[in-house]
Amino acid sequence: MIRTKSLFVIGLTAIAATMTSCKEANLFDENDYQEIVKNSFPVQNIDPLQDWSTIKKYSFRVGINYSGKYKLKFYSENPMMASARVLNTCDVEGGRTYSLLTTVPSVLDDIYVAIAGEDGLQRTKSIALTSAINDVVFSEATSEDEIVSDATKQVDITHTYTFCFESNFPQPGDYDFNDAVMGVKVNKTIENGNKYISIEVKSRAVGTMTRVAAAMRLSGINASQVANTEYERSGDKYYFFPQYGKQDMLPNFRENNEFFTMLNATDLVIPIYNDAHYFISDGATVAALPARFYYNTIIKEEGKLESEMGMDVVEKSQTFRFAVNSDDLFRNFSINDIDLFILEEFNGSVFEVHTQPYKTAEVFKEWANKRVDGGSPYNNNYPWALLIEGDFRYPVEGLNIGKSQGNVIGGAYLGFGQWAQHRNVSKDWYNHPQGSDVVY
Repeated sequence: MIRTKSLFVIGLTAIAATMTSCKEANLFDENDYQEIVKNSFPVQNIDPLQDWSTIKKYSFRVGINYSGKYKLKFYSENPMMASARVLNTCDVEGGRTYSLLTTVPSVLDDIYVAIAGEDGLQRTKSIALTSAINDVVFSEATSEDEIVSDATKQVDITHTYTFCFESNFPQPGDYDFNDAVMGVKVNKTIENGNKYISIEVKSRAVGTMTRVAAAMRLSGINASQVANTEYERSGDKYYFFPQYGKQDMLPNFRENNEFFTMLNATDLVIPIYNDAHYFISDGATVAALPARFYYNTIIKEEGKLESEMGMDVVEKSQTFRFAVNSDDLFRNFSINDIDLFILEEFNGSVFEVHTQPYKTAEVFKEWANKRVDGGSPYNNNYPWALLIEGDFRYPVEGLNIGKSQGNVIGGAYLGFGQWAQHRNVSKDWYNHPQGSDVVY
């Protein structure tokens, strides 16, 4: 992310007062701040009801009138298609009806629900989605609607979601949304009667020269619901740069990686890394500090030397696996319940950058004065982070994600502006970049 100096100065002037203990009205004009953000965002006249979500959670009621034990699966497409992805899964028994929630990409009008039995057969139904409860019944009476297949001969692939961040909240940015890019998958298994949820976090890119940390809050999950936790990390222990001491943005960051508890709440928080550059580069340093390059955001031109500012590195994966003692939590937990966020330094303080549903969450510390009514001065409808379904091809360095200002249309994704202005238009914008040279 390449900062614009003029915006930096304007933003600093307007925002700095929020870091002080003085609450005089003339030190911070919220209306002025909102106008700065509005004028800096690459899209004008955004939909006032835009929530920047590419996913939606649906309610299902699944009845299984066959006998036996089954794996219940929700697919994005017919599971016979190689492009099908598993959206949710859990173990169930015949002769029962289950109520559960499942996250679905907003672009889908229908999905496929399946039960795979111990005999290897899988029964699948196509379901047209409704905002009410979606009833699905598996029985002999409804068997004509079933697609019967051999589950042992198909490969199930879990759906991926991509978190993309701007690292300079609460200042305006350049909106390439590649300052930190992480892919997330959720898997569920039952082993020896224990219910396990696994969250894989893949660090794909770091497109900023400033220090960034990251953590993951599990919304609504507290210690009483988690039995034990296991960690699998790539890059040895490079997720933790040990020399920050009291200057670490993550409080009490320890190598045993115990859960944190968020400020004024009981939600559990998992540390991802305390320095993005150090982690994704396998511990590369310059002058005893993490090497600050653009990692995986600059496309090298054929026949030219690698950019002095950009480097290609292997993506780094971490898996967090924990046992839960709640059937409802196990069935309903999805990407919606993951508040993956970054932390960055500004004006002597640490700010958290969250996706829109959790934008004003304060997980570790209070980073801004509250209004008299208890609200946040930053609770506007402009994003600094996006959660995009699928393996999103994020913009290359310095190119905004999409622009629509007057008659000027541009950016990596032309459909982004249309979607930002009308939330039900171009909902699949993230699948259609201008060309391969504008995304990584």
